[in-house]
Amino acid sequence: MNIIKVLTFTILSLLSSHLNAQEMDKQTPNVVATTTIFIEAEPDKVWAVLAQDFAGIAEWSSGVSHAEGFGSPIGSSPYSKRACEITAAGFNDTQEEILEFDQTNYHLRYSLFSGLPGFVKDAENIWELKPQNGGTYLFGKTSMRATGFMGFTMKGMMKTATRKALNNMAEELKYFLETGKPHPDKVSSNEKLARKDEKIRRKVVSFEIIEEIDAPLAVVWKTLAGDFGEVYKSNPVSDYSVYAQGFDQPQLGAQRIMYMSKDRKKYFVDRLAKWEEEKHLTIEIVDKKGFPIRPNYTWLNMDLEKLGEGKTQLKIRFNYLTKPAFLKGLAKNGLKKNFREYAWAIDYHCRTGEIITRENWKEIRKNYL
Repeated sequence: MNIIKVLTFTILSLLSSHLNAQEMDKQTPNVVATTTIFIEAEPDKVWAVLAQDFAGIAEWSSGVSHAEGFGSPIGSSPYSKRACEITAAGFNDTQEEILEFDQTNYHLRYSLFSGLPGFVKDAENIWELKPQNGGTYLFGKTSMRATGFMGFTMKGMMKTATRKALNNMAEELKYFLETGKPHPDKVSSNEKLARKDEKIRRKVVSFEIIEEIDAPLAVVWKTLAGDFGEVYKSNPVSDYSVYAQGFDQPQLGAQRIMYMSKDRKKYFVDRLAKWEEEKHLTIEIVDKKGFPIRPNYTWLNMDLEKLGEGKTQLKIRFNYLTKPAFLKGLAKNGLKKNFREYAWAIDYHCRTGEIITRENWKEIRKNYL
């Protein structure tokens, strides 16, 4: 009996230790890569490119084709977050957030909080700078947890790929800082992306809507540009809109979120890409949810022309691609109808100041049929 008790206690102790070890492993990164490189530039210069210009990574890294900063300022960086379009095939675009910004000790830590595969958890990057002989030693470290069966089988491959990516990133930063030019790999990547972009843009479908607005040019411009963040006031299919985080006024580069359902699960993120006072706006769709269109290949041109006292011509040109591609032809008639009604809604809002909603639009639109 005593032997059985001892064996039972031993087994339970071993099982408990195993479970505790597993629980600890769940919190310990199992994919870690590091890099070290010497850069012939002072730490402040390296820090300015790497950390202060956090959203400028696409200028020198071949792994990122485009980046946008957002979020609140942190330290001397105007943005605490960035969204990156990744060049590598098969990889999702990512979003990253600065967790530590220590300019005194040249320590930058940020997490990847969006765009990672489902089996990858707690991904972080750390960069540290050490002054040395008029230059800078750059230390980089990437840590993440690969979980589940996929994580177990791909862990070794991920370590190799992560180490290579980190080394490439350090080499490209060094080249950029020492020469003032992008690394040859970055130049090659840009050229390849430009060729691909040109090929895709040739497939863009466009149509125009021209409407006479019974309101002065300044009033129409105020509705389109001044109320950029409050587009819901004049758009019958938008339930609500607001400036995206990091933006609070209508200006070049400003972004808004235009919600297209009451539960806010469907939306577009728009960016003011061109602005000519009381003449022209170009609004690009940079992100979306719930619609089969391709962001960055879908944009809206709006041109205004004074027709006379109290009258304005509005020309809307919508340029778009769908995903899947075969939908672009099927969607055209419906899109033209929506934009025709949007022009009518702009006219009504400019004349009356009344906010357009899905409910009141059913009655208002009868005046234009």
